[in-house]
Amino acid sequence: MVSIPITGDLTGQVTGNPPNEAEGELTLDSGTLSIVSQNWVIGTQPEHGTVSIDSNTGEWTYTVDPTFFADLDDDEIVFDEFTVQVTGTVATGIGNLPYSGTATISIEIEGVCFTAGTRIETPDGARPIDELEVGDPLLTLDRGAQPIRWIESSHLSADRLCDNPAMRPVRITAGSLGPNTPNRDLLVSQQHRILIRGPKVELLCGAPEALVAAKHLCSWPGISIDTSDQPVEYVHILLDRHEILIAEGAPAESLFLGDEALHTISSEGLQELAAIFPDRITSQNSGFGRAARLILRDHEARALA
Repeated sequence: MVSIPITGDLTGQVTGNPPNEAEGELTLDSGTLSIVSQNWVIGTQPEHGTVSIDSNTGEWTYTVDPTFFADLDDDEIVFDEFTVQVTGTVATGIGNLPYSGTATISIEIEGVCFTAGTRIETPDGARPIDELEVGDPLLTLDRGAQPIRWIESSHLSADRLCDNPAMRPVRITAGSLGPNTPNRDLLVSQQHRILIRGPKVELLCGAPEALVAAKHLCSWPGISIDTSDQPVEYVHILLDRHEILIAEGAPAESLFLGDEALHTISSEGLQELAAIFPDRITSQNSGFGRAARLILRDHEARALA
């Protein structure tokens, strides 16, 4: 039997933004051999969620277990993994032969947030995020001023950052996204998505703008993981919809609650959301709308670099 390596999306991220899913597509590195048939299956299920795979294409979807997710501390990062297997036949010079392949997929589960001190644009000018309260209006790119519906912060000590480097913020230095963008250094969690624009974006995505996780911009000049030993306070902001805010003069996302949120949030989380959004969460209406922009996967973001 021929052994063929599996490539493609071997990692994924769940940011804590419902629907709390990660997706990817696997491919076969068959070299000069031609794949005649393929059948993908899950080898071992993950510990903290469930996963499904399209048997014909290798497209997989991971969903974190809502009870497990509800028990995580704010900004806590954990890793999960599962294995996939593929079998089929491959064309060779001596006829069709059977082949097989096995791969392990790693999933990172993390929250999304700004750091304290970040200045967010409001109708009255830029204000430090840690001074904002529920009800305060923020300027958005698409819908003007929108009120904060929920805001929460969490503090990470220097020791905790040293123990878990994946919790360190990304530093986007002033001007690294364009002239005066941001207008001073911007620090966000590694999974926080930043809006990017330009001809390369449109060529790759067919859209003029897209959202990219900050950690996937670290190959760009002036953007890197902050390795200082300073403690970090992360702040989460939730609006009525997923919006593009202006943070230190740069466009960045608010907390995202997607259409499938109710399928993956614990019963306690549903009760809290129902109290905050009584007109949005009913047996007939469970959505908070779509993402504000197309969200790029890590390999797509790397292609832009």
